[in-house]
Amino acid sequence: MSHETEPTPLAQSSVRMRVHYVEVDRMGFLHHTNHLRYFERGREEFCRRREAAYREMEDAGVLVVVVDVAVKYKSPLRYEDVVELDVILSEVKHASITFDYALRRVSDRALAATGRTRHAFVSREGRVLRPPPRVLELLQAEETHRRVGELD
Repeated sequence: MSHETEPTPLAQSSVRMRVHYVEVDRMGFLHHTNHLRYFERGREEFCRRREAAYREMEDAGVLVVVVDVAVKYKSPLRYEDVVELDVILSEVKHASITFDYALRRVSDRALAATGRTRHAFVSREGRVLRPPPRVLELLQAEETHRRVGELD
C-alpha cells in the first residue's frame, strides 16, 4: 500500500477493468492521471455493491469530497491490459473515511500502483457533517451484489 503498515480492512472489494486506448499516452502506457480515475471507479463500485451509491448519499444531502490523495506508481500498464483494483475501506472517523488501493495487472499479478484517498462528508453548503449511521453501516457491510457487465 502507500504507507508502511498494511491497513486493517473494514471492508474490501476487487474490481476488474480494462485499459482503454483513450487512456494511454504516446508511449502506450496508461497515463498517470488515469490511475485516479480508476480509484474513483473502484470507489463507486465499492459503494454500489453495498447499496451505498454516491447518488443516494447526494440525494440525501451528504456529499463525499476528496481532501487528500497519494499515489505511488510501480510498473506501467498498457492498452488492453486487464487490471484488478483492490479497494479497501481502511479508516472511518467522525466526518471522514479513508480508502487504500492496490492496482495489479491480472496476467502476471504485477503491482502497477498503490494509493490512498481521504474523503470528508459535507453538506451542499460545504459544512462538515457526521455521516448518517446508515451510510457508515452500508460502507462497512459485506458486498450484496456485483454490477452486471463487470469484467471477470
